[in-house]
Amino acid sequence: MPARQRSEELGTRALVTLALLAVVGTIGSAAPDPVPEPPTFWTGPPSGPVPSTLHGGSVIHAKAVSSLLKRGQAVAIDVSNEQKRPEGLGTEVLWSPPPHAAIPGAHWFPGVGLGAIPPSLDHLFQRKLFELTGNRLDRPLVIYCHQRCWLSWNAARRAIGYGFRRVYWFPDGIEGWRAAGLATQSVSPALK
Repeated sequence: MPARQRSEELGTRALVTLALLAVVGTIGSAAPDPVPEPPTFWTGPPSGPVPSTLHGGSVIHAKAVSSLLKRGQAVAIDVSNEQKRPEGLGTEVLWSPPPHAAIPGAHWFPGVGLGAIPPSLDHLFQRKLFELTGNRLDRPLVIYCHQRCWLSWNAARRAIGYGFRRVYWFPDGIEGWRAAGLATQSVSPALK
């Protein structure tokens, strides 16, 4: 084989090899590493990448949530945190939190999605879930907060720990609900 032909062939092979490596590199880096479920409750920052699974429960999305709620089968539980008074805002300034938008009919339990909660709040949340489900461990619970938020994952795990057998985690949260074109309503905290 003449030197020029060999050189062109090697050049072509090198280009093909580089192109394949670039494609493989792009494919490999396009999908983020999956987030594993922690062995217990998540105690890190509440916002960030979350797992795509919930051991002992089911992951659900907006249309399925809407269908469950329309049939009156499920209880929707919002575990978003309450908005706090802005730091540095003087006491002479009147402030009240903006209305809290939720899935219609949802019960809002701020604070129960943190990784560690006081025993009194844990008992209150458990008691409220039993009241809302009529003490039926098989009544579906749909637990949500915001996208990319661990609060709902923790609260769903907590409900599973209480013995509820049909816990649905809605990781798309209120943002996913709105993106699906579904209505919201303002709610107040239900922790009394």
